[in-house]
Amino acid sequence: MKPVLALRQFSVVPSLLLAGLLAASCATAPARPPAPISTGQPRTEPEPPPPPTGGLPEEPEEVLPEEPEETGPDARLFLTPEFMEGREIRRVGVLLPFSHSRAGVRSQASGLLAAIEMALFDQAGTDILIIPKDTAGDARQSAAAATEVINEGADVIIGPLFATSVQSVATTARAADIPVIAFSNDRSAAGGGAYLMSFPPEEEVARIVDHTMAQGIRKFAFMGPASTYSRRVETALRFEAARRGGIVIASEFYASDNQAPVDEARRLAGRITSSLPDEVERVAVMIPDNGVQLRAVAPLLPYYEVNLRQLQYIGTSIWNDPQIWREPVLENAIFAMPDPQDTEYFRNAFQGVYNSEPASLASLGYDAAALSISFLEDGRVSEDELLEADGFRGVNGLFRFREDGTIERGLSIMSIRPSGPVLVEDAPDSFVIGGS
Repeated sequence: MKPVLALRQFSVVPSLLLAGLLAASCATAPARPPAPISTGQPRTEPEPPPPPTGGLPEEPEEVLPEEPEETGPDARLFLTPEFMEGREIRRVGVLLPFSHSRAGVRSQASGLLAAIEMALFDQAGTDILIIPKDTAGDARQSAAAATEVINEGADVIIGPLFATSVQSVATTARAADIPVIAFSNDRSAAGGGAYLMSFPPEEEVARIVDHTMAQGIRKFAFMGPASTYSRRVETALRFEAARRGGIVIASEFYASDNQAPVDEARRLAGRITSSLPDEVERVAVMIPDNGVQLRAVAPLLPYYEVNLRQLQYIGTSIWNDPQIWREPVLENAIFAMPDPQDTEYFRNAFQGVYNSEPASLASLGYDAAALSISFLEDGRVSEDELLEADGFRGVNGLFRFREDGTIERGLSIMSIRPSGPVLVEDAPDSFVIGGS
């Protein structure tokens, strides 16, 4: 497994200006070579932070792109700032929705760029040039931005954020044999040269089902909001339980603004109690919600006479939320998340550099940039390198890309306590070769 280089502290705070200052800063950063291939042992470094809390924002409708413009060798301009002339420059295109209409999306884009800059200061020498372009979250503008960065000499593209933008960029980049490391968690956007550096809920569901069944629980139930994210979790729960010999006995969806889904809870409680013939058997109940809503929903099943001792609440990384830790019925509930020691290390380092909390997706930007830099040492990022079977260790722990462009992650299991989540099962140190 190849490590995505360790963080270190900086004496210079990188600028967030998008043009020459970015390039200048990267060019003057102290040189540091990529780390060597390792045997896959985890870093022995500081402690834990919250991982992503809910993944990507809901994706707005986007205009489909027109046919991409020509990006052949004759069209490439190979952007070279005057102060970098004479160097063998490696160029990284960064495509993000800096001018998106939604403030939350703009915040994620800025956070991703900040983490990309951080990786460049931390990992790169003076020959890496980043070329940021605004996609506005629009597929057509994303394709045009991809054409621009390719013509300016990009060796790899980091971004964009939304699925239809990823697909349009991948189409453009594929013609120039340029890989795309994007941030959408929609698996349909993967493939065709696009690799998704994301936190897909399906990975978390697979990990929590594995752990739960290892504890002797083979019955599952689901209760969650009628959202795209929640429906993906429910679909994954059915798939992962079935392929391991488990069963989902019932599912209930409630309106996202329903603070007290009593009818749904009553129906689910009835199905659960009728499926547990004795007081020994247990059922794992997945609730992919968080905050005040989760605190309102979780107590409903015991209220409708499901024996709390027969309930094992399970969730995803959105449960890494201080608002829910003091809810009594959620004590000992478990969820999957990236390695807490790795993510805390990134959080502390980001705060040390920017004096602010990282955006929930910022760590993905760091890993995408660090991975690209480590491969650009030989001048290009190849498919064989990206599909390294042993995987990589980044600031979100162990990960690797599948041939279809989706990501596989090594995740930890956490258990909720009133003082916060505690680690109950470490993330794996390595992947099974030929695994999922």
